[in-house]
Amino acid sequence: MADTILILGNGFDLAMKRKTSYEHFVEFANNLLPITDIQLKKFIDENNINIEKYEYNYYLRFINENRSTLGKNWCNLENMISQLAEAIDYFKLNADILYREDKNSLKVPHVDLLEGSIVSQENFASKLFIAKIFYELFYFLEWDKLERRVAISELNEKFIFHLELLTDLLEIYLSYRDYVDFEVNKIAPVETALNAIENISESSVISFNYTHTPNKLYNISFEKTHFIHGEIDLSRSKSEINTMVFGIEDKENNVNSDLIPYQKYYQRVVKETGNLYEKFFISTKLSEWGAAVSKNIIVFGHSVDPLDKEIFEKCFEIAYEKKYNYRFIFTYHTESAKRSIIKNLAIILGKDKLVELTGNKNVVFVKSDDVDGMREVLLD
Repeated sequence: MADTILILGNGFDLAMKRKTSYEHFVEFANNLLPITDIQLKKFIDENNINIEKYEYNYYLRFINENRSTLGKNWCNLENMISQLAEAIDYFKLNADILYREDKNSLKVPHVDLLEGSIVSQENFASKLFIAKIFYELFYFLEWDKLERRVAISELNEKFIFHLELLTDLLEIYLSYRDYVDFEVNKIAPVETALNAIENISESSVISFNYTHTPNKLYNISFEKTHFIHGEIDLSRSKSEINTMVFGIEDKENNVNSDLIPYQKYYQRVVKETGNLYEKFFISTKLSEWGAAVSKNIIVFGHSVDPLDKEIFEKCFEIAYEKKYNYRFIFTYHTESAKRSIIKNLAIILGKDKLVELTGNKNVVFVKSDDVDGMREVLLD
């Protein structure tokens, strides 16, 4: 029987009817204080969480000020973080925009004073927001006494700190959802295309998800699960720090040191999430005839956004190099989602390579609720 590798994104939790979407998180964050839910208060108290420090977060403020233009998926939140980080970098290179040329003092934070400088530029909303925060902090923190370059660096440090707070708040929310779903409500698996997989508990899992859903619902061992972007662990039983990676696309060329803390590869190094997932592809069992068994690599609940390009490239590379029979099975919820996955794969692999892989049936697509369709494409 073929080996199974599950690559799970945040959509996996949603398929299991869990309230772990981007919108659920934002709603939770916006209605956090005062705490009126008795169950939530009990959870906060039992875990000794100081919830007040998460109330005024720059990223949540940006989300709330731009809800009409932001998307509703986790990748949209990561794109927002990327735009804000790059806006800070823009002002580092163009600090004069924030200052009067005659007195080295600040302009009043109004859109009309920025016209001709950034209003017609890409990501204008992000740049305007960064300028607003800069204006708010400038005299309060006495940045008027600093060199312009140093003041912008101080602003960057503030946003890095608020990203850490946002990540901590996300850990609190997802840990609370685990508590409610598994300890209080004791939810059961929902039928999906994954029901076609025999002995799913023996699968290896590459999880882009921070929660323990596959382990709780399918009894998949933690030893065979790589939380590639870290995992929730309020008790800090496995690490002294929050290991959750929550950042932006890796910049391979012209790396800017100010942007590095926002980038996923840097966070994965600092938080030591490792590369265990590579071993799932490298290790192979042998059949009774001495040949390497096939591998079904099932991608479920992941948009295959290029934000995770590096990981998917590595998975395809190892599978190809090891010469065993393999098949990547990408599941999708709607036809629109399928088209988006195909577009993202073309960006990651290149159009010609994607055509080759689909032609050879190394890459196939199955609707996420199509159990029979999944059975048909699984390699034996």
